[in-house]
Amino acid sequence: MRVRTSPRGSRASSNRRLVSPLVLILALATGVATPIAADAASLSGTITVSAASSLTSVFTQLGRSFALAHPGATVAFNFASSSTLATQIEQGAPADVFASASTKEMGHVQRAGDIAGGVSIFARNTLAIVVKPGNPLHIHSLADLVKVRVVAICVPSAPCGAAARKALAGSHVVLPTSKITLGQDVKSTLAQVTTGDADAAIVYVSDARTVGAKGSTVAIPTSENVITSYPIGLVKTTTRRALAWAWIAYVLGPVGQRALRAANFLAAH
Repeated sequence: MRVRTSPRGSRASSNRRLVSPLVLILALATGVATPIAADAASLSGTITVSAASSLTSVFTQLGRSFALAHPGATVAFNFASSSTLATQIEQGAPADVFASASTKEMGHVQRAGDIAGGVSIFARNTLAIVVKPGNPLHIHSLADLVKVRVVAICVPSAPCGAAARKALAGSHVVLPTSKITLGQDVKSTLAQVTTGDADAAIVYVSDARTVGAKGSTVAIPTSENVITSYPIGLVKTTTRRALAWAWIAYVLGPVGQRALRAANFLAAH
């Protein structure tokens, strides 16, 4: 994926450095970024964005539009559970930007000293139940999950797993461990219904919308649901700071926010 940006605005002499508009947007929008002088050359190269698996579809889409708008640099994605990504970053795995599905995992990385500056919430998410096509077991609520044979939930360490358990506890629904199958992240949890043996899964709304003809979605009322916040931050060890800030600004900006809303993520505030 190729990404390049070029200076915009008034004409300048060839030796004058211009401040990247994307970086300025980030500084104004978040209050945590420092404006960085960025010309076309400084925005070349490659960055790795480590992002929660629930962001796979929308970030891949945004990566394509970013590349079309800014040919010249490379953006690569590393999608996994936020807890897995946090551990990778803390252990020194290469990453330039971290986009987490939970403030908890981002907090771990911040406390370890691996995030440069502050972070920004760029989206929120809620939960839904996904069942077999046509909902043959007539699942209409979290309480109905007690009557199914197998329910897929993310592992407790994954944000989607923590959210599902909080929603079940808040609804006073207790599922025997013998009925639960665990997925390492939200994608593998959803697949346990669409391609596996689970009768139902508790996943993010943004992932439930991708199920198509492979399943049916059951909404969880607001009173029983859980809202999770998605923070994004610059990894301290990045050597492509200007390009990394440009990507963060793109996600926080109007194009990124429209794409996230279209993918059923909630607004950041």
